[in-house]
Amino acid sequence: MKPLFALLTAALVAAPASAQNSDKEELVRLRATTQALIDALVAQGLLTRDKAEAILRQAQATAAAPAAAATVQPEPPKVLRIPYVPESMRQQMRDEIKTEVLAQAKTERWGQPDALPDWIGRIRVSGDIRARAQAEFFDDHNLPAEIYRAQTASPAWAPDLSNTSTDRQRMTLRGRLEVDAKLSDQVLAGVRIATGNTANGATSTSQTLGNNFNRYNLGLDRAYIRWQPPLFMNGLSADVGRMANPFYSTDLAWPEDLAFDGVAAKLSHAFTPQRSAFITAGLFPLEELNLATRDKWLLGAQLGGELALSRGVQFRIGLAGYQFRHIEGRREAAPPPSGPRNGATNYFASQYASSLRLKGNTLININDPTSTAAPTWGLASRFKPMDLTLGLQLTDLLPVPLNITADFIKNTGFNLQDIQARAGIPLPDLRDKTKAAQLRVQAGAPKLARRGDWQAFAALRLVERDAWVDGFTDTTWHLGGTNYKGWSLGGNYGLDRSFWLGARWTSTRNLDDGVRFLAVPGDPTSLSGNLSSAPLRIDVFQLDLNVRF
Repeated sequence: MKPLFALLTAALVAAPASAQNSDKEELVRLRATTQALIDALVAQGLLTRDKAEAILRQAQATAAAPAAAATVQPEPPKVLRIPYVPESMRQQMRDEIKTEVLAQAKTERWGQPDALPDWIGRIRVSGDIRARAQAEFFDDHNLPAEIYRAQTASPAWAPDLSNTSTDRQRMTLRGRLEVDAKLSDQVLAGVRIATGNTANGATSTSQTLGNNFNRYNLGLDRAYIRWQPPLFMNGLSADVGRMANPFYSTDLAWPEDLAFDGVAAKLSHAFTPQRSAFITAGLFPLEELNLATRDKWLLGAQLGGELALSRGVQFRIGLAGYQFRHIEGRREAAPPPSGPRNGATNYFASQYASSLRLKGNTLININDPTSTAAPTWGLASRFKPMDLTLGLQLTDLLPVPLNITADFIKNTGFNLQDIQARAGIPLPDLRDKTKAAQLRVQAGAPKLARRGDWQAFAALRLVERDAWVDGFTDTTWHLGGTNYKGWSLGGNYGLDRSFWLGARWTSTRNLDDGVRFLAVPGDPTSLSGNLSSAPLRIDVFQLDLNVRF
C-alpha cells in the first residue's frame, strides 16, 4: 500500500507544478492512471471505498504543503551597508576602549586574588603624635597671684591666676587619630579622636603627663559630614558637625587645635589658574541654655582670594567678620532665687564660665547690687571682631621658600556706655583696648616630609585686652589669654620621613594701659594702676618630637 500512496502523492504534487512544464500531458495521464488503479482495487474487493477515500485525502493534504510553498515568492536578499571607517579613527576607538577597560580593571582589581573590598579604598586613616618637654619661666618682678585673686569689684582682670612666680617644668603628650570616608564624589565623612582633658579648655589637645601611670582620656575632637553638591561649577561645599577651622586665619585668632561645632559653607571659584576667590560663612553654637532664650552663638563670614603675582609668588587675603552673640555679661537685678524657684529660674545666664576664661579680658561682677557673695564674672565688652589676614608665599625667588603672614584684628563691639549700663556702675577709667596684630616669617620646606627638611620661623605679636575672647586663644603665647606683647623664635628639622624635632622659645609681657590713680586718696606715695597694667612676664620653652602617619 505504501507504493500506491507514494505514487498518488507524486501525481497530486506534480499536477499544479506541471502547468509550468512541457510534460503536462504526461502528468495528467499519470494522475488518471493512478485514480483508475484505485477504482480497480476497490472493485476487486482488495481495498474498501472508505480506505481509498482516506488515502486520497491524505495524499491531497501532503501535496498541498509543498504546492503552497512553491507559490510563495522568495524575499529579496537584505543589503547590509557598512560605512567606511578610516584607520586613524579605528585606532582611536581601540585606544579608548583599552583605556576604559584598563581603568575599570584597576578600579575593580581584576585578577588579584588578594583584592580587598571596594569600600576599603574609600577609607583614609591618618594621625599624629607629639611628645613635648615644656618649661615655663616667671619673672621675679611679677605681681603675686593672690592680688589678682582678691578682686571683687568691676572692672577686673585675670581673677583666676594661680601662679605668677613659680617656674614649671612638665611633659605633655598629644595624640590624634582620624578616619575619613569618601562615600561618593559628593559626600565625605570624618571622625577624629584626640587626647586632652575638656577641663583644660577648648584650644589645646595636649595632655600633661604625670598621673601615677594611670590612663588618660580620649575625646571626640571632630565628627563631621562634608557635602559638595554639583553646583556653581563644583565650587560649593558644606560641613556639618564638629569640624576643623573653616576660615583662613592664623593662630592669632584661632589656635591650631581648636575645632568648631556647627555648620559652615564655602563657595570658591577659580577665574584662572592664577586667580581665585572664596566666600565662607558659618553658624556655631557656643552654649545652649536650658532656662534662657539668649543662647550663646558665634556667627562668622569671610571674603577672600588668592592671586599669583608672578612665577613663584603667591598672595592670599581674607577679611572676616565675627559676632559672639550674647556672651557679654549682664548684672542681675535681684538676688538669686531660693526655694522651689532655685534651679527652675534663669539666673547667671550671662556669666563667663571659669572653665572657659583664661586671662586678659575686662570683667564685670554680675552679682546683684545687694550681694555679699563671691563675685560672679561676666565679660565687659561685646565682641564683634574684624580680622584681616594676609599671606605671601615666595617659592622660586629666593634660595629657600619663604612664607610671610600678617594678621590684624579690631573688636568693633566695645562701647563704654553699653558696658556701664550692663555693669550697673560708672567705669570712667576703662579704656578702649581692642586691637591685635601679628607678623610671622617662616623659611624652609612648606611641609616636613623627608629627612633633612627644615623650617625656621620668627613672630612678633601684640594683643590688647579686649581685642579677642581670651578663652579662644593660643596657650603657648603668654600661657593663654590677651593683654600682652612679645615674640617667638623656633625651628623644626626632619629626622626621617614624617618624623621631626622642633624647638621654640616664646617671650611675652603684660601691656600697660597707662591708667594711674592713688590707692589711698590724698597719699601721693600710693600711686598705682589697675591690674590690667600689672607686671607679668612669662617665657616658655618647648622641645617637641613629632610623628605623622
